[in-house]
Amino acid sequence: MSCCQCKGIENIFDKKAAKRELKRYLKKGPSKTTRMLLDAIKKKGVPGLDFLDIGGGIGAIQYGLIKAGASNGVSIEASSAYLDVVKNEIIKNGLAEKVNFKHGDFTTVASDIDLSDIVTLDKVICCYDDMYELVSLSSKLARKIYALIYPRDEWWTKLALPIMNLYPKIKGSSFRVFIHPTKKVEEIIFGNGLKRYYYAKTLFWQVAIFTR
Repeated sequence: MSCCQCKGIENIFDKKAAKRELKRYLKKGPSKTTRMLLDAIKKKGVPGLDFLDIGGGIGAIQYGLIKAGASNGVSIEASSAYLDVVKNEIIKNGLAEKVNFKHGDFTTVASDIDLSDIVTLDKVICCYDDMYELVSLSSKLARKIYALIYPRDEWWTKLALPIMNLYPKIKGSSFRVFIHPTKKVEEIIFGNGLKRYYYAKTLFWQVAIFTR
């Protein structure tokens, strides 16, 4: 991830946004696509497994996996504001020993991260300009399950891209959203020895799970 994108993430995903998203999660639960991802992972069996949640946000996947029986996990988040908010919530719920939090760009700390049974990236690929490095490094760390939510590679999503990037521009942020070719994403994953186990889509998002 470029330096400008890292700074942009800190700017866009600030404390106000984190608190707003946490409030929505506590009231309504995970988003539709996150529920789809969690339900599909649970069908493979979660009890006793550990996880790596990249771009964990307010912790929806972390809560879901722990509730499903995951032993423990690591959360890597590029937004310090989101990290602080989710850490406080995890501590409040008595789960501090279950999750190890790391702040930073995953691609710069990947060499220090151990393999995990489950690796998740919920709407993270679209935040990275360097998709190849992100997917290559993260998929190598998955022992059993590699789960993604990212934008569909379609004409209407590409048409919406300039609109999505308008808000960061107005706010003076260097953050940008990216739509990467599905074929290229999957080529990297398949090249690292994983096979597609589950696939679903909404109008904008695709939910894909790969297994070894």
